[in-house]
Amino acid sequence: MKNLFITSLIIISLFFLSCETDVTNDITLNESTPRLVINGGLERNTITPLTTQRIQLTTTASFLSTEELPFVDDASVIVTSNTDSWEFTHTSNGVYENSDIIPEIGNTYTITINWNGETYEGSDNISEVPSFDNFYFEFEEETIATDEGYFVKFDTTDPANISNFYYYRLFKNGEFVIVPDPGNSEVLIVSDEFFDGRQRIGVNPNDEVPFEIGDIATAQQLSISEEYFDFLNELFVQTGNLGNPIIGNPPPASIRGNLINLSNPNNRALGYFYAVDIEEDTITITEN
Repeated sequence: MKNLFITSLIIISLFFLSCETDVTNDITLNESTPRLVINGGLERNTITPLTTQRIQLTTTASFLSTEELPFVDDASVIVTSNTDSWEFTHTSNGVYENSDIIPEIGNTYTITINWNGETYEGSDNISEVPSFDNFYFEFEEETIATDEGYFVKFDTTDPANISNFYYYRLFKNGEFVIVPDPGNSEVLIVSDEFFDGRQRIGVNPNDEVPFEIGDIATAQQLSISEEYFDFLNELFVQTGNLGNPIIGNPPPASIRGNLINLSNPNNRALGYFYAVDIEEDTITITEN
């Protein structure tokens, strides 16, 4: 549940309907030309440790295509850090797995993908996530902005004198929940610019998701890099502005990720290879 390309649920919906515009080089690409898309990355989770790290590779499809994105099953995928190297093996549906790699705080991880005669490379680093000081739920009446229901909240203390960036995930009865909304860029991802070193009380990881009695809620706080923060910010804004593309809304320009094509710089991959640290907790909603 925790490592199966949660961000890609958003990335897929965006890239499935888009073609990338490179304003710096003014490049126009043929819409029918397949582009490599990466979903996933490395996740360090000491609460529910992952036995396998997974990364999925697909390609783009034609605009308004109703077909599933084509899987890439013939790539070479290697992740390195310092002098260590891990090869990811294809299993099925474009998913590449490795059970030996154990992500560590402070390390920078670089992914190298060889596919279709070209080499792609991207890097991200892991910074430690602060723990939850308290994890609970509260009942809230209906307002203009939110529905009535129980909302999961937590208290946490931001490390002082360090630039930190966070991404929040919320699961309802084991299912990842997110509503495409430009407001996600202000709620689901935050920087500590205005609360550096302070304790935060009553953080709601997603105020659009109310719970009922008997529901099981799991919330995650991810420590992410500034570059991944910027990527997600643009991703949430564009995904929220999609509306319903099936009835004629134009596709947005997709966001530049961190995978560079070393063989052909004009043919960049889409998506983002991330490395994150995760704090999480689970609670069952009960009557007070």
